Amino acid sequence: MKKFLFFLAALLLLSYTAFRIFFYIDHRSEEKQVAENEHSLRLTPSQLDSLQEGDIILRRGYGIFSDLIAKRLNDGRFDVTHSGILYRKNGNWWVIHSLSSDVSNIDGMQEQPLNAFLKYSMPKKILIVRPLHSTPEQGRAVVQRAKHYLKAQIPFDHLGTIDEPSQLYCTELIYQILDNDLHFIAFPTDKPQRQQLFTTMTTLYNPKYFEIIINTYPNKKQKKLIEKILKHSE
Repeated sequence: MKKFLFFLAALLLLSYTAFRIFFYIDHRSEEKQVAENEHSLRLTPSQLDSLQEGDIILRRGYGIFSDLIAKRLNDGRFDVTHSGILYRKNGNWWVIHSLSSDVSNIDGMQEQPLNAFLKYSMPKKILIVRPLHSTPEQGRAVVQRAKHYLKAQIPFDHLGTIDEPSQLYCTELIYQILDNDLHFIAFPTDKPQRQQLFTTMTTLYNPKYFEIIINTYPNKKQKKLIEKILKHSE
């Protein structure tokens, strides 16, 4: 029995160490790519002028973990990996969002200037979406609820338990506010269908629920041209 417990403890320690090493390597890779693209323009002044408080920003992050999310939680049109809620603070745009302590110094709810948020997005890989028929007043109500969770310092939902606001992952924060709190969007109540909708990025750009306000992804012709240029430069 003692040997088994020792073996189990060693296995758990090894698994945890491998887990931490994975995120350390992933973080180093992310920081390198952030530095390489630091001066790339993500949003133009005219695009920033079109924003409203309560709009939702989606970005494509760097690193191995983001690569996994991009492939598994999107439908092929886009490959976004993280989301947040936009609001104005002291005349500037800020983002309220939730991140895991595996990739952030804060576990869960946090805020940061939009420029800092955009640094961790690949260039030409940003969407800004807005709930269908949303008014500026509704957008401000969304921001107030986001600030409520921010003030409460809600931790990150590592288990992915939906409809439980004591812990929230990035997209879950948005669904919690828009559906459960403010009832601006009525998502399906069927639990399996609801679970499927809440554990994918595609719901946030599904035209049934959201309107795309800004899309910095290249269109098909531009994408083919970029791929052709990259191929010839190899």
